[in-house]
Amino acid sequence: MTGSPLKTLTLTAFRGSCGSFKLGFEPGRKLTLVYGENGTGKTTICDGLEFLARGDVGSLNKRGLGGSLEKYWPSANKTLADIKVVLETHSATETCTGRFVGKQISVEPAAHRPLVELLRQQQITELIETAPAKRYEALQRFIDVIEVEQSEVALRKLVDELEADRRDAERSELDSFAALQGLFEAAGKPGGTTALAWAKSLLADPEEGVEAELKAVAHLRGVMGALSAYPGLREQHDAALQDSGGALTDAQQAAAATISGAADDAAEIVKVLQAGRVYLHAHAEPAECPLCTSKERVAGLADAIEARLGQLAAVQQAQAYLSKCEASLQRAKAALVQLKDNYERSRADYAAAKAAYGWDAAYAFPPSGPPEDITQLQAWLADAALAAESWAKAEARLRSGAERRKAVKTAYDRYETNTVRKDRAAAALPSAEAALDICVKTRQAFTDTIMAEIATQVGELYEKVHPGEGLEKIALQLDPKKRASVEMQARFSGKDVPPPAYFSQSHLDTLGLCVFLALALRDKPNTKILILDDVLGSVDEPHVERVIGMIYGVSEKFRHTIITTHYRPWREKFRWGELKPDQQCQFVELVPWTLAEGLRSKSTLPEIARLKKLLAEDDPDIQAIAGKAGVILEEVLDYLTLKYGCAVPRRHGDAYTLGDLLPNINGKLLTALRVEILTPVTGAAPTIVSVELKPILDDLRNIAQTRNVLGAHFNKISFDLYPADGLKFAKQVETLADALVCPDHGWPGRNKSGSHWSNGGDTRRLHPLQKPS
Repeated sequence: MTGSPLKTLTLTAFRGSCGSFKLGFEPGRKLTLVYGENGTGKTTICDGLEFLARGDVGSLNKRGLGGSLEKYWPSANKTLADIKVVLETHSATETCTGRFVGKQISVEPAAHRPLVELLRQQQITELIETAPAKRYEALQRFIDVIEVEQSEVALRKLVDELEADRRDAERSELDSFAALQGLFEAAGKPGGTTALAWAKSLLADPEEGVEAELKAVAHLRGVMGALSAYPGLREQHDAALQDSGGALTDAQQAAAATISGAADDAAEIVKVLQAGRVYLHAHAEPAECPLCTSKERVAGLADAIEARLGQLAAVQQAQAYLSKCEASLQRAKAALVQLKDNYERSRADYAAAKAAYGWDAAYAFPPSGPPEDITQLQAWLADAALAAESWAKAEARLRSGAERRKAVKTAYDRYETNTVRKDRAAAALPSAEAALDICVKTRQAFTDTIMAEIATQVGELYEKVHPGEGLEKIALQLDPKKRASVEMQARFSGKDVPPPAYFSQSHLDTLGLCVFLALALRDKPNTKILILDDVLGSVDEPHVERVIGMIYGVSEKFRHTIITTHYRPWREKFRWGELKPDQQCQFVELVPWTLAEGLRSKSTLPEIARLKKLLAEDDPDIQAIAGKAGVILEEVLDYLTLKYGCAVPRRHGDAYTLGDLLPNINGKLLTALRVEILTPVTGAAPTIVSVELKPILDDLRNIAQTRNVLGAHFNKISFDLYPADGLKFAKQVETLADALVCPDHGWPGRNKSGSHWSNGGDTRRLHPLQKPS
């Protein structure tokens, strides 16, 4: 919401506002003082603004009422749906309305919700006496370093990861070295060197030659293994050929015997019948016999063929077995031929394997290659057995060396990798730690600066209430051992101490108020409504004046300030024009609350304004006018006699009469008294009217008894006086008061130039500065 001036706040069925209560804000006045005795509804006004700003009524919190406090927000006999809170500003587009829709708070338009800084009496001590972590929550929004903290967390994680990686790499490096040392010792510590030097030397030798030799000898042994299988295979094939030949001879004899027992042409007949079966299967109902073309016997021909074939089944079986034996014999012969072909290829493979590598003296070979005749292979293999054994030993030796080399390479590579990893982590760790240290120190410096600024402002405000006790004596510090903990310290008897340990309740309350105001001033106060709800409860009398003055000074910086109080001297000071004159103040007085009407207010005018109102009546009350004028005159004279140290007989109770005061403003002082009335002019120097006070005071001295006769007592002498005498007295008092007191900026009370007294707006200048000697 923008900083448009407030116009009205209307509360309907909300808390103490049983009906509808409207608080109007006077144009041009940014400070509203709401006075009322306890129970008149001051807090309801604060609750209404908090309802709009935060959707909450904080005055009910922490009172043991449990949860769902919304049920206590409506006025008596009202519901949530009846609640309506409206804040109007002098910008027509910024009216903000809050109500309940169902059980949810709705504030429309949401963009125009007011920004509120609200302090209640019970919150003051919480700022001072709460735990440091809770105090940090109150300050956190002003020291929002969440992104820096996220970077800090990331850097801290990086440091931890680098340290963990360094330690892990160091352990892995030691494990890898131990594995190398074990391999070195298993190899007999060749060369009398170290494990690392041995591993480097071993791995420096070219690996290609060993692999080529191992591949060549493995192939040679594979070829020899294939040759070794041929004698057994040849025996198997010879046996299979012999068995197939014998079986064929037996099948031929059996088939011949079976066929001889049948017709001479049985075999041929079977063939014919089988052909007929095939034909009839394809032509189920032929018109004539396919053999003799006879038509009369074609019926039942298929069945006749089947019957005839059944009679000749034995011949068929004999022929089938014979065919099978013939096929088996052919396969045995083909397999033997194939075996011989394979053997020839193996002989060629042997020759190629032997010629493919330059074998050294460690390898023995038979005088000649495998014999051409496979039947002589067995003898050749026996002669080549010793040579083949040398090949096996050579391969085992090569494979053992290759496995050792592989194990050494694995261990050495792991050692090197972990060494590099350890060194890299160790090299990066200092930079990460330095970055973390910078991040932490930067965050601490930033937050310490903010804390110092807040503490300085707290001290400045506290100094105005307790001179000599605030400046450079209040400190807010982050606990370096804790991330979100704020310690508060104050100087007491030369030592830094926590305020709750030594300060009185009054001092703690004013300190809490100063802390709150300092925080409220941190972030664009001109956009916020400052609300102080009865915060002067425990402040002792000597300091109240200073607290009021301090609050007035701070309130100028906010969009609007609303102060509620039941402190009666504040009301009386407003009536007599003695409130701090540097800022215009709207005074609202609440009268006792009733269930029927709820909140009610009345007009409270300054005494001078009351006198003007009495004088403006068509039928003036002379007694009231004279009495009011006499009291105001006593105030003016009391102000002047005190300002210039006139010889007034001071008595207990300060009961001074006009007879005590008027005569003692005399001599050179009376002649020198003069007031300059300055009226601002836009774009030009102010106009100045000089008013001599001596003629006015002389005239009042001559007619002062009019007040006693007409306004102070019942006196029959008053029957002889004309009303005009009382009016003349009152108008002279009005003239004197108008000369001295500005309706906006009050009495001249400060030494501005060294020659006169001036009020806060420099609209009244009282001469002389000192009583002439």
